[in-house]
Amino acid sequence: MTFDIRRFDLRKIEYFIAVVEHRNISSAAEALRVSQPTLSRQIRALEEQFNAPLFIRHGRGVVPTEAAKRLQAGLRGLEHQLRTLRDDVVAAAGEPSGEVALGIPPSPRVFVALRIINAFCSAYPQVTVRISEETSGDLRDLVARGEIDLAITNSDEPIQGLASDQLVSEPMLLVGPREAMLSLKVRTPIERLAELPLILTTKPNSLRRIVDQKLGLQGLRARLRVEANTLPLMTDLVAQGLGYTVLPLCGVLSLVRAGHLSASPIAGLRITWTIARPMNRNLSVAARLMINVIFQIVRELVESGAWPLAEVKRECRDVMRKPARVATASAQRLATRSSSLTK
Repeated sequence: MTFDIRRFDLRKIEYFIAVVEHRNISSAAEALRVSQPTLSRQIRALEEQFNAPLFIRHGRGVVPTEAAKRLQAGLRGLEHQLRTLRDDVVAAAGEPSGEVALGIPPSPRVFVALRIINAFCSAYPQVTVRISEETSGDLRDLVARGEIDLAITNSDEPIQGLASDQLVSEPMLLVGPREAMLSLKVRTPIERLAELPLILTTKPNSLRRIVDQKLGLQGLRARLRVEANTLPLMTDLVAQGLGYTVLPLCGVLSLVRAGHLSASPIAGLRITWTIARPMNRNLSVAARLMINVIFQIVRELVESGAWPLAEVKRECRDVMRKPARVATASAQRLATRSSSLTK
């Protein structure tokens, strides 16, 4: 059977994904607000179009076949791209609308996510923001598959097949309990890490890789006490005196300022945050606007002194993208909002 792309629309994708997620035609139909016979017809039409059974029916619902699982993996990115195209067409006629999907790792999420989201939503109220918080490696994969538009990642995470724009670099900190009396004004030599009980992320997390590689260059190894991948758990364990950790400044700055932890920059150890974006897919209007907001917020945080010891990278300092058709009112709201957020 010849595949006819003209018969394959966004609604069919939505119906198919709903059935996969609910594993039940009735539940999926209720969630979609369509009748069960209508949904069943659409699923049968898909099976005929792909010439393959997509679900195994049983008394309690349906189970996706291997063909359905493969179709689901490919369609998630396609669904997002179709929505992006639709939103761009609408935005071309007026105020930006639709959705932008942004990924952000735990450390910068603590420091910049609220500022970015508040500024963007204030400037572009017709755009829905969808946030995914994952490790840099997982976010890289989500961008590559088209499931999110862009992500803040660190430059030590390989991003084959993606483009990236450098934002800001900051020191990696030795983080200890308040009683350790570490100071942001005094650097700690890298050799000191091999002498302390450490609470680090698991391999192959890029933050762990940075520490292991730097110690390896000195012929040293980390003294591991605990491995954990949850930022709040790591800082709680440090605060309880179980050991020390190594984290980007942005991930612990608020805790250090509040006196819950102490921290010191590690000599010669910095991390660079970048924006990862698709190399072979056009960004939506909303995604390009989000990049502008991120660049602006990061630059203002560093220049105002709110992000100490950080250095704005050239691409963030010198390049402010100018997406087409940005409404004047939206641009004015962004300028006002971002200015207040970084004070």
